[in-house]
Amino acid sequence: MIDPQRKNEDWILQYCKAAWYHNSGANIGSYWNNAYRYQYISDYAQGKQSINQYKEQLGIDSRSDESWVNINWEVLPILPKFLDMALARLKRFEYNIVATPVDPQSKIELNEFFKTQKAKIELRKEAENINPELAATLKPQEGEPEDLEELNIMRAFTYKHQLASEAEIAVETILEQNHFEDERLSALESALFFGIVGYKEEVGEDGKIYCRTIDPRQLLMSPSVRKDFKDTEYVGEVLHLTIADLRRLSGNQFSEAQLEDIAQSYMDQFGNPSRMPRTNIYSRAYDDFKIRVMDIEFDSTNMMTYERSFDKRGNQLIARANMNKAGKNKKNGDFVQAPVGVVYRAKWIIGTDYIFDYGLLRDMKRSNSDLRKTSKSYHIRAYSNQGGRIVGKTEQCIPVVDSIMMAWYRLQQAVAEARPNGFSIDLDALEDIPLGRGGSDSLSPYETLELFLQKGVMPYRTRDLDGNRTHYMPVNAIQGGLGNAAAEYYAVIQQNMQILRDILGFSEVSEGNAPERMLTTVAKLSDQATEDSLSPIANAEKLAFESMVNALMQRLQSVMRNNPKNYINAIGQGSAKFISLSPELSMRDLAIKLENKPDAQEKEILLQYATKYMDAGLVSMEDLVMIRNTQNLKQAEMLLSYRMKKRREEIEQQAQQQSMMNGQIQQQSAMMAEQAKQQTLQLEYQLKMELLKLEKEYDMQIAAMSNQNKMQVEAIKAGSNIESTTTKAESDEYRAELLANAARQREESKVADDMKRK
Repeated sequence: MIDPQRKNEDWILQYCKAAWYHNSGANIGSYWNNAYRYQYISDYAQGKQSINQYKEQLGIDSRSDESWVNINWEVLPILPKFLDMALARLKRFEYNIVATPVDPQSKIELNEFFKTQKAKIELRKEAENINPELAATLKPQEGEPEDLEELNIMRAFTYKHQLASEAEIAVETILEQNHFEDERLSALESALFFGIVGYKEEVGEDGKIYCRTIDPRQLLMSPSVRKDFKDTEYVGEVLHLTIADLRRLSGNQFSEAQLEDIAQSYMDQFGNPSRMPRTNIYSRAYDDFKIRVMDIEFDSTNMMTYERSFDKRGNQLIARANMNKAGKNKKNGDFVQAPVGVVYRAKWIIGTDYIFDYGLLRDMKRSNSDLRKTSKSYHIRAYSNQGGRIVGKTEQCIPVVDSIMMAWYRLQQAVAEARPNGFSIDLDALEDIPLGRGGSDSLSPYETLELFLQKGVMPYRTRDLDGNRTHYMPVNAIQGGLGNAAAEYYAVIQQNMQILRDILGFSEVSEGNAPERMLTTVAKLSDQATEDSLSPIANAEKLAFESMVNALMQRLQSVMRNNPKNYINAIGQGSAKFISLSPELSMRDLAIKLENKPDAQEKEILLQYATKYMDAGLVSMEDLVMIRNTQNLKQAEMLLSYRMKKRREEIEQQAQQQSMMNGQIQQQSAMMAEQAKQQTLQLEYQLKMELLKLEKEYDMQIAAMSNQNKMQVEAIKAGSNIESTTTKAESDEYRAELLANAARQREESKVADDMKRK
């Protein structure tokens, strides 16, 4: 194994030359030697392929054959239309970044949290059975589940470890700073056009983390049979730069004399002049010279030497040591070696002995669980890799496009050569047509044709000069037109258009040309078939994207371990606020996955379902807002189902309580009615007793008054007999008056009794 100190500039330069020779030399199976096809495919994707190939197939020689002069040789933009539609479909595949801590410490913390919440839920249940008043004081705090079902939903969807939330924010911030939406669009085009997609992430000299899309036409790598190309020894890009670009990228690594020497080595190449132009006062003459630079990364292994010793308490201490000390003994320990994977980088100016920005890769990505392994900055994925042969959808369409173009040119030729409508003229019948019998006037053939062409009148006789009847017309119409050839060429074009649809998975529905009476189910199945056809391309891009975001997280952790303050200063204090929240973020292992975002149609279906239950009180406006803003449809469905179940239970409890209240009210009403009845009866009894008492008192008063009257009468009789007649009359009158008074008092007492009864 080579000593890391010997892996210097010369060693890296020799490696770059060997990699370039392996790709551009006699190895016809290398990726770079086949990369020329990507420009060829790109021309087809843009509808700019060469028309000379079609002229050769049609056997056209413009010097001798002028029948093709009137042909429009512009390429029909049929394939670009289909590719634009496919690209629009692929853009619908959007993802959420979901981080999950996978280190042992994070798992312990998660398990402890859920165990604590489960214990609280069970404690509340027991308290409700024993003492409801005590249970009321044990209500869950904000963010805590109310029951086991909500706890399960939280475990599956809603609960996030604090480190996971911060990791997601960190990755999203890095993507936003790199304007990743535009980069991803370019990646989708590469996946659709070429069948291969790639991203690159790196730490710049300024300490910031960068990510971008790779152009497959510039890619260079060692042979691979895997779709993810993780078995490649080296990966690089061939960059087309100018001397001015080189001066900016290399900084002070090259002198002006070296830059001029580089420019001279590229004279008469890539459009550069064959002689060195003169330098003017505004710029150097060679600043615009085009050069090629190979930006390469390659794997290697270095042996690391460690010094192992023990302190006074017997604790083991490990520290880095010089490689030359390997195998030597020491009193309190020894020196050990271990292989560690590394990645070297370099930028080589192809065809020269100049390299720059070389050495070990900055801030190599290493997992906290295995610091010996690392990986390159490239994340490449092909949706089809058959023995190193990568074929994309566009390349599959090229033969069909060629067939369409051949039929299109032949159709134009058939139209150009189509015969117009004509006439067949019998000259014998037009020889001096006489205008009358025995007359001298007649029409010459010229006059007859002129009359026919101008007025549509054709005079002729049905008998000849001998009087025999003839059965022919002097002028007969000849039908012209395109004939069958044009229809056949047009049918060929239509058949090949359908083949393009089949290759890309398009149908009438996905093109927006669905029949009026097509069933909704059939339309959905047809539309789903289009997505299924494009899903391998979308999946390849997703896997490359997912690999890159995991690498971004490792990059961030590496930068944070080495010098977090520099990174905060590089991207701004406001953007890096999440870093200060969790110092342990750089020491944990996190796995990042991409989850599909729900599309508008799926959200609309769930919204329609939820709206049906709003009137019943099972769904609130808060639920509708949650569905509209959700990024995880399955999570929204679970939460909506749980909330509807809880509200249904609440409604049933309210109905049960209302029923119990109605029963109590009815019972209380019956009791009140019975009490009122008893009070009424008691009052009637009291009134009757008082009436009887009054009647007796009245009777006693009348009897007493009657006795008193009798006694007075007897006393008067016994006292004197004077004026007996007058006295008798006065006593009778007085008696009548007493009786009348008694009767009146009785009547008044009866009236009073009646009033009391009422």
